[in-house]
Amino acid sequence: MNKEILTKNIITTLAKHPYISLFCICIFISPFFFGAIENIPPNALWLESIMVFAALCFFAIYRYRKKQMNKLQFGIFAISSLTAVIAAAQLYSYSAYKALWHFFGGCIIIFILYHFADSKHSPAQQKSFLIIGMGMCLKLYYVLITSVYDRQHDVNSFGDDSGHAGYMEYLLFEHHLPDFDVRDRWQFCHPPLHHIISAVWIFINENIMQAGHDPARESLQMLTLFYSGCIVITAYKIFRHFGFEGNSLYIPLMLVSFHPAFTLFSGSINNDPLSTAFVAAAVLYMLKWYRTPTMKNILKIALCVGLSMMTKISAATVAPPIALVFLIVFIRKFKTDRKELLKQFVSFGFICVPLGLWYGIRNYIKWKVPLIYVSELSENETQYIKNMTFFQRITDFSLSQFKSPYISWETVDENGISSGFDEFNPLTALMKNSVFGEFINQDTFTTIPYVNIISHIFFWLNAAIAGFALIAMAVSCIRKLTVEKVFLVSFYVTMMAVFYRNCADYPFVCTMNFRYITPTVIIGAVFIGLTMRSEHKRLNSILSASAAAFSAASMIIYLSLT
Repeated sequence: MNKEILTKNIITTLAKHPYISLFCICIFISPFFFGAIENIPPNALWLESIMVFAALCFFAIYRYRKKQMNKLQFGIFAISSLTAVIAAAQLYSYSAYKALWHFFGGCIIIFILYHFADSKHSPAQQKSFLIIGMGMCLKLYYVLITSVYDRQHDVNSFGDDSGHAGYMEYLLFEHHLPDFDVRDRWQFCHPPLHHIISAVWIFINENIMQAGHDPARESLQMLTLFYSGCIVITAYKIFRHFGFEGNSLYIPLMLVSFHPAFTLFSGSINNDPLSTAFVAAAVLYMLKWYRTPTMKNILKIALCVGLSMMTKISAATVAPPIALVFLIVFIRKFKTDRKELLKQFVSFGFICVPLGLWYGIRNYIKWKVPLIYVSELSENETQYIKNMTFFQRITDFSLSQFKSPYISWETVDENGISSGFDEFNPLTALMKNSVFGEFINQDTFTTIPYVNIISHIFFWLNAAIAGFALIAMAVSCIRKLTVEKVFLVSFYVTMMAVFYRNCADYPFVCTMNFRYITPTVIIGAVFIGLTMRSEHKRLNSILSASAAAFSAASMIIYLSLT
């Protein structure tokens, strides 16, 4: 078997079973890191060195058998490889930037597989593998430098009795759902799927893998790394569903693969990444069902929607657009297929509703907790946006808001003197934390100030791409309105409407977070891809250059976090 066939088979296998392959990779590498550079076991470096040397020997043996290398060359190569591996291991062991070694090492493996594959065979698959693989290397790097306490949302601390961390440990130690009014403990109101999986993961790593107390909890980020990768894979499948080829595939995929929202997701141990992964899958299977309305496809939608709501109840925003498509198809096929469709809809409801609502119904029956209850913050919180009406907030685009590309927070010194301001405009806040989150600011890069310059460029580049996506969405629908476009646009509008409603009802800075509407990235990328299928070469060149700059800036900024 030559190297082209071998690498082609590897990439084909990864493409045929992408979710399983990604999960196996995450499971395989987890014991080498347990979610953080600090948790690398003492023998991990030796194991990695042996594997690298074995791979080099395999390559040398292959070439020797093919008579592309004689005995002397083989010996020199083997000795040189062993020397290089030992020297690299020594340098690595003293390096203060071990995460960078793993990032570049992962990228090298990705490029080797890509280089040795036969580029004539399924080039779209192989280039997509390269883009997704590079994005995963960046996400792994972010996981390795990010603690379960860094840049988290509503997590609190392990050992505490509140927040997502407290929820996980409650399930881990008590072995049952909360037997009290979930409003009494902050964040325990969330459906438990993510927290159950996390509790099981901690148990396995702490008691079976013997990782230790803290490394077992840090290793939760290997789960969220997997969830984040699943989102990107699903986005790729959505793009392929629309028949994207060439740049109309690669450019949208680059925007999703390197988008900071999904990089941040890879290290975030709350329930957002898993919920978004299921929502993205629901979108994919909804599109598939529309073209092939079979019972199998609608049951996949039901499972994805139900499981997404069993992870986070706000995932229900995907339900109205799905119901709209169901209604359109039912009206169109009323005369011919109404019985079959009704059977499918009943089956959908039979699976989706219990999965998505059982926890909320349980809490309502036991303690009268509203189905859509949200853990509320006190108006005494410093981030509470006071002295401004909602209308003022959404219409104020004063230039002072754009002096910094990062989310602004009001600070009060020891003398009670305040400085700065709390971000108040939902749209401005979205533009900022879509690429930097809430916790990255100019002080993050004090030792490398040039990154702040790149951040300004990145902010405006992201705003331009997002603006173009909106224009592309409008133009595409005006030129030719299809049911699939109606579905995507209605989902986009639903998310934005719910987002603005929450901003009005809960006037806090944290409410205006992009993590609540991350599927808009995929929807926008779809319409960019549809636009790039045109023959407008100049526009396609601009979009390609913008996506390349976006990806490069994202990598520079997030590689600079350590």
